[in-house]
Formats: sequence, C-alpha cells, structure tokens
Amino acid sequence: MKHISPFKPLDIAAIVLGIVAAVFISVKVYSNQSGTLFAHITGPKGEWIEPLDKDKEIDVEGPLGITKVKIAGGAASVIDSPCANKLCMSQGAASKPNQWIACLPNKVFVKIEGRTPSKDQPDASTF
Repeated sequence: MKHISPFKPLDIAAIVLGIVAAVFISVKVYSNQSGTLFAHITGPKGEWIEPLDKDKEIDVEGPLGITKVKIAGGAASVIDSPCANKLCMSQGAASKPNQWIACLPNKVFVKIEGRTPSKDQPDASTF
C-alpha cells in the first residue's frame, strides 16, 4: 500500500520558509549586539533624536523659554533652563539606556535610548 502524504510540495516549502523567517527575526530581535545610543528629546514644539557619539547643543523651546540640552562625551545633560528651581540641571548627565532628565515646568524630556552590550544594566533607572 502506498503512503499518501497530506502535504503537497508547496505546503512543505511554506512551512520551511515560515520556520526560517521566525528564526531569522528572533535572532535579529534578541541578539546582544551593541548599537548606537541616542538622546530622544521631546518638547512642546518638537522632537529630536540625536546620537550620543556626536557633540551637539539643542535649544528646546518650552512655555517658559529655551532649555539647552548638551550632548558631549557620550552623554546628554541640561545646561540651561528658564525654570525657577533648575532641578533638571542638577540631575547630571544621562548616558545609559533608559536614563532620563526632565524639566517639568518647561515640559522638556530627555531619554537615552538604544542597546547596551551588557546584561547587567537595569531596565530603567533614575538618578
């Protein structure tokens, strides 16, 4: 008696292609390759995404005036702000993924995004 397979050649090809695609996507998503870190800066009048490996100053306009964000030496920091208490300036520099700086009175938010090669880094941190 001849055994008849319920799968046709194209069925098998589609299954194999699906498995290969799933493995490829999984490797890309879950690989531990390091990448460039970025400062994601948001304000009431715009949004900026700047790499941390290039020095730059960004003026972010808010309801109180201009908040100056400086990117230098692989870190982002607020160097000047029109808010009264200047807490955003005293927060220091952010250089690791998920670190952030906020100037709440002027509605400016700076968050570091990207990948890190170390598994020892926390998911989120404040300072």
